[in-house]
Amino acid sequence: MAYYPLKINDWIMCYSIDADVAQESYTVIISLGYLLFTLFVLGLLVLLYTIFNINKKHQKNLLEYVRKDALTGIKNKETLKTEITNYLAKDKSQHAGALFMIDVDNFKMVNDLNGHVIGDEVLKAFGTLLKESFAIDDIVGRAGGDEFIVFVKEIEDEIQAQKKADEVCQKIREIYIEDFKGSISCSIGIAFYPKHGITFKTLYNLADQALYQTKNRGRNGYTCYIEK
Repeated sequence: MAYYPLKINDWIMCYSIDADVAQESYTVIISLGYLLFTLFVLGLLVLLYTIFNINKKHQKNLLEYVRKDALTGIKNKETLKTEITNYLAKDKSQHAGALFMIDVDNFKMVNDLNGHVIGDEVLKAFGTLLKESFAIDDIVGRAGGDEFIVFVKEIEDEIQAQKKADEVCQKIREIYIEDFKGSISCSIGIAFYPKHGITFKTLYNLADQALYQTKNRGRNGYTCYIEK
């Protein structure tokens, strides 16, 4: 029940409504309050989930960026070393593998004749070539400068590795870069796992020795390490 003064001769207007009807109005208001609170909580959860996914994706992209060589997009030196070391430490089968060390021949001359911009294009093209030439499970990366490393996890025999080296030497000569002057070739040194060693350091050093034998013979080819 409620009343309202009419300010005329002390008259008052009174009215009343059923209690159940009055309660219905309050129930609607309370229900709307609960609904708005529920929507607010759901919106907050969606927002937090979205922020979490964005941060997770950003962290993943950042980690991937740190693991890659900025110029070529393939693995950088630290990632190469870590992944090859971990693989060798965990491998129990000791299935034959091979470590390739590859240098672009006379890269200083390439830069001198063409400039560093085109020189960078050569390195990017060669990085792409290596990634496409080897299996997806093989570890391919740039160690720095014009030096690249590939670890082939499984090979049938040494002849297969030699064929792959021949293929890389042929493909690099076919790289086309607009306005490029001169020619492009590479030198390769190969050490075999586990025949020549079972650690990254050993295989790296022996492949490096084989690489310099290739360079001493005039470059543009490959050498497999031979135990003395």
